[in-house]
Amino acid sequence: MSARAESAGLRRRIKHRANPVLAARQNMDVRFQTRVAELERKEYYQHLVETRDFLRERVHEKTGREEVDGWIVCGSGLASLPNSQDIEIIDRIPVDEIPHWFSPQAPGHGKEVIIANIKGQLVMIQTGRAHIYDTDNSPQQLKMITAPLMVAKGLGVNWVITTNAAGVLDNGKVKKGDVVVDVDYVNQHGVNPLMGPNNDNLGTRFPGKRNVADPNIFSRLERFVPSDKLHLGIYTLASNAPMYEGSGDIVAGMYKELTAQNPELAEAFGMSFAMDAMVMQHFNNPPIDKNGFDRPVRWIGLTAATNIVPKVQAPTKEMLRQAAIPDANPTNHKEVLEGGVVAEELLIPGVIKLCESFSAEPLPPIPVN
Repeated sequence: MSARAESAGLRRRIKHRANPVLAARQNMDVRFQTRVAELERKEYYQHLVETRDFLRERVHEKTGREEVDGWIVCGSGLASLPNSQDIEIIDRIPVDEIPHWFSPQAPGHGKEVIIANIKGQLVMIQTGRAHIYDTDNSPQQLKMITAPLMVAKGLGVNWVITTNAAGVLDNGKVKKGDVVVDVDYVNQHGVNPLMGPNNDNLGTRFPGKRNVADPNIFSRLERFVPSDKLHLGIYTLASNAPMYEGSGDIVAGMYKELTAQNPELAEAFGMSFAMDAMVMQHFNNPPIDKNGFDRPVRWIGLTAATNIVPKVQAPTKEMLRQAAIPDANPTNHKEVLEGGVVAEELLIPGVIKLCESFSAEPLPPIPVN
């Protein structure tokens, strides 16, 4: 029996079990649950192959090539990138046509994957991403929403740029619309796409967090974004809910030692980047997967500072009596989208110039360990 047929049989058993006693037994049956997890792992890998093959065939049909140079994820700070006159659009693919693609749900996120030529680089542009709050928070669905980055590796990319919108804690230096390079991240939510049985073909069981931001890409980005508008920051995935961060999410002591050493370090709070980072740092060096899904790739995550979060102020009983507890983060989705438009003035030309630099001077290969 094939893995897919066996997986379908297990799903039927789960779907049609009406007896709560039997359901409880299956839930607590170690061998049964382990087998389900193994089949899910195989199914996920097969989905990666089918998605990659679909996109590779489309790329070959339109360009004669089977691999692409780079992959760009458009968050709320880069939504208008495909509209740039510096980009040659080769093809637009609605995500509903792509096998196993988790469609973005958030307003402001596109539902296309675009094949484009950006200053000599053959690039696939993911015009929007699905977020953790679009899922049921299971590791299976977190794998689904981050699968495009795995597919990018399988398409042979040399580099990846992910962008996102986030609130940045007021440090007196970061302004709305500035760009923050994410050099580290904290996942306060806990659940992540690497949970569950590891597929060693996709990456090591225990990846590290070294080089969250590629120094080669950063050194080039510095040429194209004014230094007073370009910052380093630590990104916190504050919640799995579609809610903006509040004082309860901002742990003042978390970065105290780091900001004491570098007062210019920004603290960003958002709903996406940490998931991207965990998947990008899951690889093998040297790679062993025949489809290249475990390749280490140079990448950088760029946060658009769409709103500035005020310094945390502790509530008091008197504030509550007077209905005067300050709003820890008086923002809304309209402000975030407006901040994204401001950030695009820096991000879009910066990303285009990065692509031009990759054509003029290709990034060096990643050393093999």
